Amino acid sequence: MSDQDSTFMANFMGVLGILVVIAIVFYFIAQLVVEDDTEMLAENPMMAELIEKNIKPVGQVRTTDDAPVTETVIATAGQARSGKTVYDSSCLACHGAGVAGAPKTGDQGAWKTRAAQGMAVLVEHAINGFNAMPAKGTCADCSDSELAAAVTYMLTESGVEGAGAAPEESSAPPASGAGTDTGAVNGEQVVQGACLSCHGTGVAGAPKIGDKAAWAPRIAQGDEALLTNAIQGLRAMPPRGACMNCTDADLKAAVDYMVSQSE
Repeated sequence: MSDQDSTFMANFMGVLGILVVIAIVFYFIAQLVVEDDTEMLAENPMMAELIEKNIKPVGQVRTTDDAPVTETVIATAGQARSGKTVYDSSCLACHGAGVAGAPKTGDQGAWKTRAAQGMAVLVEHAINGFNAMPAKGTCADCSDSELAAAVTYMLTESGVEGAGAAPEESSAPPASGAGTDTGAVNGEQVVQGACLSCHGTGVAGAPKIGDKAAWAPRIAQGDEALLTNAIQGLRAMPPRGACMNCTDADLKAAVDYMVSQSE
């Protein structure tokens, strides 16, 4: 072998040795990073659950009648999710356990204090974030009206109706048709319990109660059209708004009340 060949082989083996060393160093660095991530997720199961939820598919397909389906997520274009649906999928992790100071669902005292600030403030916090809660919580694709519905759901589940009342005052009765002594439905009570979250703040384009300019073209459509929209839903407003247990009579009374306050 010539001196030139010997020099080439020596240089080649030297470069190869350096590449092997670099590969080994990168391997150990990767192992350390993976180990740190694994330990972090093990110490923070909520973070692991959130990551798992973010990377899982939006739905599952049944290929046979007998195939089990553990969870199905149906995204229907133009159909808003109910407050309970948003809460179960995006709010329960923190508000179910009171994580990082989040008011726990069912804690009437904690929610009464917050309700006293008014629904507009609560919805603003849900949309823009507040303290440890990020903007829109963990539901980045939620609309403003869906977040308002989730807030209303948590208030209702905590025994607080009609955000804005002082903590020591009695709140509005449930919006399920509680009427007067004559049996008539009280539209104001229905609005306080179910409609105020959106129509009290103008969330997602909802006509704000008392805004005559916003209500005028809607009132011009007639009472029947307004009631149909309330029952079937319109644009960002889901069917029956945030009151799935309201009867048609409840909704009519609520519409009549909002109209009377906005003419």
